[in-house]
Parts: sequence; C-alpha cells; structure tokens
Amino acid sequence: MSGKNIRLARLFGNDGRALIVALDHGRRHGPIPGIKNLGKTLKEIVKAEVDGIMMTPAMISRYWDIVKDIFLIARIDGTGTVKSLDETDDRLIASVLFAVKKGADAVSVMVYPGSINEQFLWEKLSIVVEEAENIGIPVLAEVVPKPPVFENKFDPYAIAYGSRIAAEIGADIIKTLYTENFGEIVESTPVPIVILGGEKTSSPTDILEIVEKAVKEGAAGAAIGRNIFQHENPLGMARALMAIIHEGLKASEAAESFL
Repeated sequence: MSGKNIRLARLFGNDGRALIVALDHGRRHGPIPGIKNLGKTLKEIVKAEVDGIMMTPAMISRYWDIVKDIFLIARIDGTGTVKSLDETDDRLIASVLFAVKKGADAVSVMVYPGSINEQFLWEKLSIVVEEAENIGIPVLAEVVPKPPVFENKFDPYAIAYGSRIAAEIGADIIKTLYTENFGEIVESTPVPIVILGGEKTSSPTDILEIVEKAVKEGAAGAAIGRNIFQHENPLGMARALMAIIHEGLKASEAAESFL
C-alpha cells in the first residue's frame, strides 16, 4: 500500500466516509464571523472527533497543538479573494512540500469549470497532483462551476463535467455541490466525492437534510465550513453531521440528539 493510500484510509476509515470541517475561509474572506478567533473555534470542533480539518498551511502550523490528532488538509491556493478583481484567478500560495512541512496530510486546490481561467486552473491542479504523487500526498479538488459558461453552479452537467475532469487529471477526492441526479455524478466520477456546504443555510436542519440525501446517493461524506462554524452550536452541528455520515441517522434524529 502506498503512502497516499495509507493517508486516504486514515481519512475515510472503515466505512469509506468522512466529515471534513473547512476552516480555510480566512484566506478568501478575511476574519468572518465564526473564525475571527480561530483557536477558540478549533477547540470546539476537535471535541466532535471529526475526520478532517481544512486550513491553510500557516494556520495548521500556528494551531498545531490543537489539531495535531486530526487529519489535516492544507488549502494551498488562495490569490482569488472576495475583494480581488477576479475570484477565479486563484493561484498557488504554497507548494505541496511546504504544506507537508507545516503538518498537512493532504492538500486542496480550487477549480472553477466554465470560468475564463478554467484552463489555467486545470494546469494548476495537474502541477499539484504530480508534486503530491511524488511524496505520497492525496489531493482534494474543490470543483465549483462558474460563468460565463455555467450560469447555474448547480447544473448537474457542469458538476459532472468538472468532477470527472478533476479525477482524470489525478485528484484523489472531489469536493463539490450537491445537486439533482447526484447518484449519476457519483457513478461517473471514479474517486470519492464529498459535498460542500457553501453559505450558511437559513435553517440549521437544511444542511443536515442535504448531507443525509447526498450520503444515500453515494457521497463519501461532506466538507462543511460556515454551516458548522457560524452555527450557534458548532460542536453540536459537527456531532450531528458525524452521526448522519457514520451512523446513518436521519437529519431529524441528528438535530434532536445534538442541536
């Protein structure tokens, strides 16, 4: 078994599923609610014994004493911020080796199919995949369709298109949106898919229901950020999601038990 496969087995465990808590938003949004005091949030999240946490390499290093027992995914791109002229012009901010030296078990990059930068983003992914393969590190590709080609980011074709190309280039995990015909997208993507949470939902149970449906249709779990760290009870939300993903609880049961 290769080093990469050993690391993937650590993340997905015996049931092949994982909850990743995305806490890399600071590199794109700055100090938004829920992560203004990242250390405080992390201390709550780790109590839920989540499967993975995603942060930038610098934050992994800074908060190593809190997160050292969790599988750590380093976001290694981030030049496209919410205030930049083009958010899809998202270039590397670190190498795979730099991230590993900071403590990462895997790395992650963004890809925006349909954007004016699509071809450069696929090239970025291919460069990261090759470097990561040489040192046994898994790569997660976050696939989010964008205009001008895809006006609707939930377009099933757009998500299937982007997920398959990311897998063809060598991504080991795909993080993308849940949409209709999701089972068909899973079937056409030969690597695990975890669904992203996106903006905080209007009702706390909404994200629980989405994750429940996604797992039933073949998702390997979820990578959730704002719907955990901006919830009034981040620990409870993380535990609820863990119960849905690993224990098969219904969304209503998880909400009643943990929220």
